[in-house]
Amino acid sequence: MMELSKIKSHLGPLSYILIMAVLGVPIWWRTTEVYRALLPYDAIDALSDIEYVTQKVNIILITPDAQGVHSRGPEVQKLLNSQLYDLSLNVRAPSERESKVLESAVSLGDVDEEIGKGLAGSVPGAVVLLEAPRVLLVSPSSLVAGNYRTIYFTSATPSQQIAAMLMDTVLGEQQMSRLWETPSSPASSPTSASLLRKKSTGKIDVQLSLLVPEPEYVVASWDIKGAVHKYLDPFLSRFPLHVPVNSQVIYLTSLNIPGGEEGQGPLEVKAEDLALALNSVESLLSSQSSSSPALNLIIYIPPVHRTPLTVRGSKNNSFLIPSWGGVYIYNYNLPGDKMIKYPTSLELDMELVSKIWVGQLRSLLGVQVVDERKSLALNPRGLRDWELDYQLRYRAGENIVEVRRTLESLSRLLHQIPNIVITEDIARRVEMSLNKLRMSVSYLKEGRITEAHSASQSSLQQAEAAFFDPSLLSLLYFPDDQKYAIYVPYFLPVGLPILLSIKSIIKAIKTKPKEE
Repeated sequence: MMELSKIKSHLGPLSYILIMAVLGVPIWWRTTEVYRALLPYDAIDALSDIEYVTQKVNIILITPDAQGVHSRGPEVQKLLNSQLYDLSLNVRAPSERESKVLESAVSLGDVDEEIGKGLAGSVPGAVVLLEAPRVLLVSPSSLVAGNYRTIYFTSATPSQQIAAMLMDTVLGEQQMSRLWETPSSPASSPTSASLLRKKSTGKIDVQLSLLVPEPEYVVASWDIKGAVHKYLDPFLSRFPLHVPVNSQVIYLTSLNIPGGEEGQGPLEVKAEDLALALNSVESLLSSQSSSSPALNLIIYIPPVHRTPLTVRGSKNNSFLIPSWGGVYIYNYNLPGDKMIKYPTSLELDMELVSKIWVGQLRSLLGVQVVDERKSLALNPRGLRDWELDYQLRYRAGENIVEVRRTLESLSRLLHQIPNIVITEDIARRVEMSLNKLRMSVSYLKEGRITEAHSASQSSLQQAEAAFFDPSLLSLLYFPDDQKYAIYVPYFLPVGLPILLSIKSIIKAIKTKPKEE
């Protein structure tokens, strides 16, 4: 009877301990754990194995030599050695129609429009090497890049020069190799062109601003809508980015140019001084509400007492600020002009301004500068077909490198901080980013540069969306020690009696054998 009463006295604590162990602790653990969806960490780690991507390039050599001794093809083939490009060379003689056009053409521009436009017009990434009559080129051994995907040479042009223009200018092998270098490598040091260039995940805003510091003297007007439609849209619509254009006119705001306030008359300043002077108006220029990176293109009309204002060393009175934008000083009162009576009306020459804008955008968006003697005059679209191909290749590779860095940074962050929440949406974005990355690499190897760029852009957008997801910060500032500090006051009053009960039960079990 005595033993039965002792057993009953311990049933209550035992049942309470059982309920806490079976239900209480699991429920508490489940409700307080940080949810972390599974991520493909192995696939992210494998991205470090992508040192570079070998891109397929189809090259067509058209030369009458193909019907004779056939020496030009093997010479060029031997010189086309590259680690970054899988170069496939096909050699053929010009067709009957092509021969007639070459014989009757007055200029190389006519050949480019009649033949070059159709040779590889529908094959992005392909390059054509076309032998032209010597009379069409400046010198017998000269070499000229066309506006489409054709390089023109003569029978006297050395094969080494042909291969050099193909690899260095059209395919941009040196710039492409720097892209794949690690940041710590000496070869990865940025060049002047890369410093100018603006990076983007697929969208860049362009802000066009007209600064009129003295509207009481100069009443300026500009046909900005017509200029954008006629001159900028043909260039921006071909570029592999989404580039919305905004415009604004800012009055009563002048640049604080060193030495510009003292004295009067013509003034020549350095581009560095003008770049510093822009700091005073930069807050007025950043009026776009988009989170995308922006480029600012400014037209500045100098004050009356400091006109003409010229930029030292500039042929067109403009200058660039790396990764920020460009400025053009629009002088309306030049030496030798008739005396102007103020106030005066000024209608801007938008054709002149737009040509300067296109040139500035080409530099700011990373289009290579080509020697005028080695290329045909730029077409009205502002972008040659082979320049567009290079942009697709380079930006696809740049996106792949950026995706690798972003996902590797995300993986390290999630390993280092275990209480970051990983939602299913983040996991889905990471998976999509990896899939698009694989597609982009596969497309580049096949030479499908348009699809490769599109896939790489989607991959980068998904990777950055995952990395900057706001849900990652939900428990970032709630570490484990704070969790214990919150729950201990709740569990200690309940847990202390349970611990004492467990102690008494253990003591009763130990004393039972002694009594026997």
